[in-house]
Amino acid sequence: MAEKTKKKFTKEELVRVFVSLVICGVLGMIGNFVGYEHCMPLESLPGMIILVIIAVVGWSLSTVVMTNFPAFVHVSILGILATMPWNPLSATIAGYVGKIQLMAVVTPILAYSGLTVGHDWHAFVKVGWKAILVGILVIFGTFFWSALIAEVLLKVQGTI
Repeated sequence: MAEKTKKKFTKEELVRVFVSLVICGVLGMIGNFVGYEHCMPLESLPGMIILVIIAVVGWSLSTVVMTNFPAFVHVSILGILATMPWNPLSATIAGYVGKIQLMAVVTPILAYSGLTVGHDWHAFVKVGWKAILVGILVIFGTFFWSALIAEVLLKVQGTI
């Protein structure tokens, strides 16, 4: 079995991750206000700060703890522990984070991921036009079928 070694943890990496999360958080708060109009940016600020802290601590744990788990596992576990009923702060954390819509946060993160893939576009193109066509069809199919299912369910419920 391969020996596990500690991952390299530098201050520059921590700053880079923190800045990326803050940018995604600010964009998420703006998206939360513009797209959902139920929460002013300053009202969702405490929840976004909590999410950024959980993400930074989870990422830091993933670089310090000698496991082969990706950072999102550590972040998810911290988020779960933060909102467990036995945690005295769980109701407060859930109340603040509950003011943030999931899609408002996910959209800038996915856009950032897309830019990362776009940064290495030449390697992506080397995969071939068939893989690109399949990727486009998968994205279209996912969107189309999701919209179709939502339309049917909303009509069945009488919402639209």
